[in-house]
Amino acid sequence: MRKYIKGTLGYVCLFVFVFILLGVIFSYLSDKFQFFLLIRPAESWFLALLTTAFAVIVFLLKRYHGLIRELNRSLEMINNINNNTYIAESETKTSFPAVSDINNAIREISRDIQKQVTELNEQSIELAKKNSKLDNAHKQLAASYEQLQSLMEQLNESEQRYHSLVISIPDIVLTLDENGNITYANRACRDILNFRRHDIVGKPFQFIVYGKHADEFNFEKLRRTVEINGEQLMQIPLLRKDGTFIESEIKFTPAQESPHGYSIQAIIRDITEQKRMERALVENNRRLRIINEFSQKIASEMELPDIHKTCVKTLTELLGFSGAACFFSEEKNKNYSIAEYSGKYFSDTDILKHFMQINFNRGAFSFIRNDKDGTVLDFGTFVELLAMENGNKVDIPPFRQIYIQELKNGDSGQGFLLVITDSNFKHEEIDVLRSICNTTLVAIENAMYLIKSKKNYVATINALIAAVEARDQYTRGHSQRVSAYAVRIAEEMGMNRETIEDLRIAGILHDIGKIGISDRILLKKGPLTKEEYEEIKKHPAISNKILYPIGLSERILKAIAFHHERYDGRGYPFGLSNESIGLEPQIIAVADAFDAMTSKRPYREPLSPDKAIKELEDNKGSQFHPDIVDVMVKIQRKNGIIIL
Repeated sequence: MRKYIKGTLGYVCLFVFVFILLGVIFSYLSDKFQFFLLIRPAESWFLALLTTAFAVIVFLLKRYHGLIRELNRSLEMINNINNNTYIAESETKTSFPAVSDINNAIREISRDIQKQVTELNEQSIELAKKNSKLDNAHKQLAASYEQLQSLMEQLNESEQRYHSLVISIPDIVLTLDENGNITYANRACRDILNFRRHDIVGKPFQFIVYGKHADEFNFEKLRRTVEINGEQLMQIPLLRKDGTFIESEIKFTPAQESPHGYSIQAIIRDITEQKRMERALVENNRRLRIINEFSQKIASEMELPDIHKTCVKTLTELLGFSGAACFFSEEKNKNYSIAEYSGKYFSDTDILKHFMQINFNRGAFSFIRNDKDGTVLDFGTFVELLAMENGNKVDIPPFRQIYIQELKNGDSGQGFLLVITDSNFKHEEIDVLRSICNTTLVAIENAMYLIKSKKNYVATINALIAAVEARDQYTRGHSQRVSAYAVRIAEEMGMNRETIEDLRIAGILHDIGKIGISDRILLKKGPLTKEEYEEIKKHPAISNKILYPIGLSERILKAIAFHHERYDGRGYPFGLSNESIGLEPQIIAVADAFDAMTSKRPYREPLSPDKAIKELEDNKGSQFHPDIVDVMVKIQRKNGIIIL
């Protein structure tokens, strides 16, 4: 408003100024040009007033015209409100502040009206949706009323069925009150636990819990768990009326309705058979694992004593039988000897002599040979057959049953496996015994084949050595003595059986390459020339050429090829030192040197054992491995000086 007043005052001042200016001008002109202008000075101010009034009227007419035009625009803006047309801010600005304010007000009203219209439209749409939903709900309600009546009828029928189901369900259904007392029991309780309803109703739930589990059962803890989680699963043994028990799985849930107030419903399932099958499955898996481990272990055994020991130990220590024993006979129609035994039943070894009288080829036990899958006898039958076999009464500790299966020990020998149990053999246990027996038979056959192959192999080696030593009477027996010394050193050093066996063979074959050396050099009585010595040095390489094709182990081949290498690396044929040589060749080197020094040669007499030992000690750390020399000296001094 203040701006409008200022504008009006501005226009008034302007017109007053114009009036004064025109009055001054007209007064001046009337004084100066009176001859031309017939106006008196007093009239000049009146003329200025008329002129100013005319200008004001023209100005007002122009402003009025502009005001009318702007008001028409405002009317158009008002009309546009109904057309929902957006009014820009630039359209509200005019040369008349009041009209501009009116336009701004119209613009604000337009925006409010548009916003309200938009909201009304949205509300109308939402209302239409709600009306549609209400219509649908009304229709559904009308349709559901009939369904409700039908459901009520079905509910009544379901309650009757539920009651019938609870009565006839194979699982036990109990209801417990807030104190854990039994308030209801269905018919299955009598069928499974042999308790009638009046036997247990009013009793605490612990009344039917078996043994120490009754003391451990906590109803308050169970109740809290059911209230929080809605249910509780539990596996617990339950007592039967005859004092036995069943394995059960119980599901505790809140009872839906009960005349006794808060209550818990317990659905009890008899899982005794399921648990039995689970335990049987676990036991079968354990037996399969034992059989698998047994098969792997026995497959690696190459000696008959080790095979028999693995067999009986597995049967007693892992499978839990009271006793197990392997018997064998080298010749038919002879009594059996004990190969290996194990188990608490044979803790008194005098018992074994009664079993060694058994003979499958004749007598009371001969029928067992016809049963390739093994025979099971109870204690009375076995003792009766054993008495018939011995001709005397047999006094042995009692057992429940005995399993007997024949075991052949090669082509000429035969034997049997005997397993004793304090309970009846189960079908699964019989299958396990047959599997172990069959696996043992295969291992025995492989071991016998290996023994036979070794015998042939040793015979071949002995023939080769005999061929070498037949050329020189002075070295006869040298290879066997080197082999024996090497075995004693290895045993004293605690080497394993496989390494000792390889050293035994390497000691026998270490000079096989001399078969390729000329007799002129090999049997020469005087000192060797340089060329002859170089020829002698070739015999390790010749040994390797001879032995490599027959498939000896790498340890044997290295022991033979490197037995002339030295600890300090000045040996032949490759000049290897300690780390590169290995222990086995250096053991052969010490054994070879000791026997060579204590044996007669065509070019010298043998050294005494004491001198030979001194030579070894003087050269340990240079020619010989110090530790091996110390072991050799220890062996000689512990047993007295021994020349093999």
